Amino acid sequence: MGSAGEMTVSNSGPLIHLAMIGRLDLLQALFGRVFIPSTVRMEVLDRGKEAGKPDAFLIEREIENGWIVVEDPGGSAEDIADSAGMDAGEAEAIILARSRHCPVLVDDMAGRRFAAGLGLEVTGSIAVVARAVKVGLISRDEGLDALEKLALVMWLNVGVYEDVRKVVEGLG
Repeated sequence: MGSAGEMTVSNSGPLIHLAMIGRLDLLQALFGRVFIPSTVRMEVLDRGKEAGKPDAFLIEREIENGWIVVEDPGGSAEDIADSAGMDAGEAEAIILARSRHCPVLVDDMAGRRFAAGLGLEVTGSIAVVARAVKVGLISRDEGLDALEKLALVMWLNVGVYEDVRKVVEGLG
């Protein structure tokens, strides 16, 4: 379980990607609570369920279990999203993370750059896997397997993938 006080805010991508590879549990173990804005909930659940995506049902179950918490950041993120070249869910997640003074999970580069520019700690799906190996939640082999699966369900820069793979191989 995440230590007391640890939490994060997530955009849609990391939730979807980690659910797709069967490792949504890593978020709860690392952070304890994961906050998502209602726009992210809509993107992940409503659109995902309409499309029959199994990951949407997995994420919905964890919202019902209470460790994924839907919370609105207040105000509109549309102007920020448009000017920074990201979607409203990303912008809301960044605003919510800033207001909660916690890290934000974002995989898309525009959102990562924007959040980092605001001084937020930014992490993504592959870093979650690497951290889980580093702190002993999963084995090195499980981490390498998870990285391979992530590479199949999301776009990954080859250089970034190789760098993280080497880090994970060196752990454990």
